[in-house]
Amino acid sequence: MTVLLCANSTGSEKLKPILIGKSKNPRCFKNVRVENLPIQYESNAKAWMTSELFSKFCFNWDRKLKKDGRKILLLLDNCSAHPQEIHLTQIKLVFLPANTASIIQPIDAGVIKNLKYFYRKEILKKHIYALDSKKPIFQLT
Repeated sequence: MTVLLCANSTGSEKLKPILIGKSKNPRCFKNVRVENLPIQYESNAKAWMTSELFSKFCFNWDRKLKKDGRKILLLLDNCSAHPQEIHLTQIKLVFLPANTASIIQPIDAGVIKNLKYFYRKEILKKHIYALDSKKPIFQLT
């Protein structure tokens, strides 16, 4: 799995996270309306961010920003999935110097760490509940 997180510098505006998995139609989404989920789901063979997925994300966001009459600056690391040449009208892409994202990019510095912490905490709570209630051990698929 890969998760794309995007927020403004104060954290007051957050985009819906994008979850990238391997399966085009995961079993866990059976009988679930994907558009009602708190995430956007995408897929590819390796469950990685690709230039195609990132461009799609940017074009959709650019269209929304144009409709809202807004322009933004988007800070990015130098990941190969982030295309250097992409024509956007409302988003200006600025690429951070190599090997600096974990130091100066706020989303890397704390947000992702906290997301992983709370995710693991929820998984552990499910395991403990299963043990306490003498139910089969919770299986994460």
